[in-house]
Amino acid sequence: MKKGRADGQFSVLIAGSGGQGILFLGKLIAQAAMLEGRNVTWFPSYGAEIRGGTANCTVVISDEAIGSPIVRNPDMLIALNRASVARFQGRLKKDGLLVMDSSLIKDVLIGNDIKVVRVPGTEIAVSLGSSKSANMVVFGAALGVSGFLKEGPVMRALEELTPVRRKKDLDMNKAAIKEGRGYPG
Repeated sequence: MKKGRADGQFSVLIAGSGGQGILFLGKLIAQAAMLEGRNVTWFPSYGAEIRGGTANCTVVISDEAIGSPIVRNPDMLIALNRASVARFQGRLKKDGLLVMDSSLIKDVLIGNDIKVVRVPGTEIAVSLGSSKSANMVVFGAALGVSGFLKEGPVMRALEELTPVRRKKDLDMNKAAIKEGRGYPG
């Protein structure tokens, strides 16, 4: 795991529109980190946002006990829509990482003090067979750039968390993560 701070904590803010799999992605990150033996908090944003507004959640991963699930300045922002970049990029810590779906996010001002990875997540997901896997493509790119989780636990967590009614999408989501992971490299 990439160390976000001297105390071994690494925090991720995931944001996008309701229906883009934001909360599921947060759960996936948390579950994979637990499978690696890390301490984890997952803090979702519920409410009217989940129905099309800006949905978000934070995950804190640590080698030590976590004092609070509140994240003021995350190490990484995974953004799946333009509104999320506009709303949350200013919260990223200096030299933080913004990984965004460049298929959907165009013409947005980005600060100079962060690293930006633009991955055409929706385009790649469509080429794989479903735009619904865009979150997994962008997540894969985040993994490829940062190495904050290992692939084995991520794939195991995906199998554990995918509901029975969505098992038909499991192979597509695994392929999307792998495709995204190879994109930035």
